[in-house]
Amino acid sequence: MAISKRRHKEIIDLATPGVPPDTPEELWNDDAALDPLIRAADRKRKAWLRSATDPKELHLFAENWHWDGGGGKQLLPLVDNPHCDAGTMLMLFWHGGGEDMYFQYDAIKDIDGEFDREIHRLLRRIEKKFVNKDYATAKIYFDPSSFISMRDRCDEFARQIPDVLYEPIGRKPRG
Repeated sequence: MAISKRRHKEIIDLATPGVPPDTPEELWNDDAALDPLIRAADRKRKAWLRSATDPKELHLFAENWHWDGGGGKQLLPLVDNPHCDAGTMLMLFWHGGGEDMYFQYDAIKDIDGEFDREIHRLLRRIEKKFVNKDYATAKIYFDPSSFISMRDRCDEFARQIPDVLYEPIGRKPRG
């Protein structure tokens, strides 16, 4: 079943960390008013990511995640959701800069910034799930080839990317 326009907007709004999209403009510079709104939106997002059961909705969320506003920690409930399709996880790995991260860092302790540590934790969680085939479905198509730029230099990587993360997954759409 297709996602309705109303539901589509709700999911896009959930994928926007920080100030909730419908916040009145007069509150944008009022931290005291914004903080509780942001915390409430974060709680709502986290609860939804844990309870969502539609792999297509979870994928829509992941496709529209604003990486600059939220790190990997906020995406862990998505990756841990048993309804998260392998294609969604593979997309998150590559959208999260898997190649760049693994080129530079092997261990989280090697990373200075908390944002990058969160992303590295997320990438490692996805890697582990892929290597262990810890996902219920692999129906959503994702081809990482347009994100791969350094495979010929993999011997220089601080951490090797498993071969399975280089391969397309899911059913390729017709047309």
